[in-house]
Amino acid sequence: MKNTVYRRWMLPSLLALLMAVGGGTAAGAGESGSRAGPGDANATPEPLTLRRQTLIVRDIERSLRLYRDAIGMEVIYDNIIRRAHATEDRDQAIRLVFLKASNDFIGVLGLVDYEYGNPEHPVHVKPVRKEGFTPGNSVVLFNTTELEKRWHLIEAVEGVEVITGPSYREYPSYDGTSTIRVNVTTFYDPDGFLVEFNQPLDPIH
Repeated sequence: MKNTVYRRWMLPSLLALLMAVGGGTAAGAGESGSRAGPGDANATPEPLTLRRQTLIVRDIERSLRLYRDAIGMEVIYDNIIRRAHATEDRDQAIRLVFLKASNDFIGVLGLVDYEYGNPEHPVHVKPVRKEGFTPGNSVVLFNTTELEKRWHLIEAVEGVEVITGPSYREYPSYDGTSTIRVNVTTFYDPDGFLVEFNQPLDPIH
């Protein structure tokens, strides 16, 4: 019963939390040549943007060793939110981190630990699902120019499970008249999320 209650309040609480911080200066400042963030007074809002994917993780420091240290993302927001627990008589610490690749508004990756500093909580020992490329799962996909430099760092992160190492693949171009050549890698991150870390060999339009 306790786990059922926990799952029921988790989703709306996460949505409220992410909406509250999503427009802040740290995650919203625009870059030269990039889409303007909500902090830019003179910006014309886009009608629709895919802003961020947020991963709920078991060990946020371990996740940072992958996404920040090995893959090379940059932390642009890192805070601990403390509040009264919604269903239990105790305080709760939530750590929320945003990382950027090359743009601090579009394509941001979020990491959140709902029981930060509480390692004995059941959420931290929840079994990791590794179901492959099947319905109900998503893929975090990176394009890089540094596959050779980064790949050995990714493999070395505790909890990473390689599905396929660097391999050459070809895909039809967007207009179907040519081929896009890509060096592809696929792996599970420490929480079982599917990740591709790929280096295109041709311009992608």
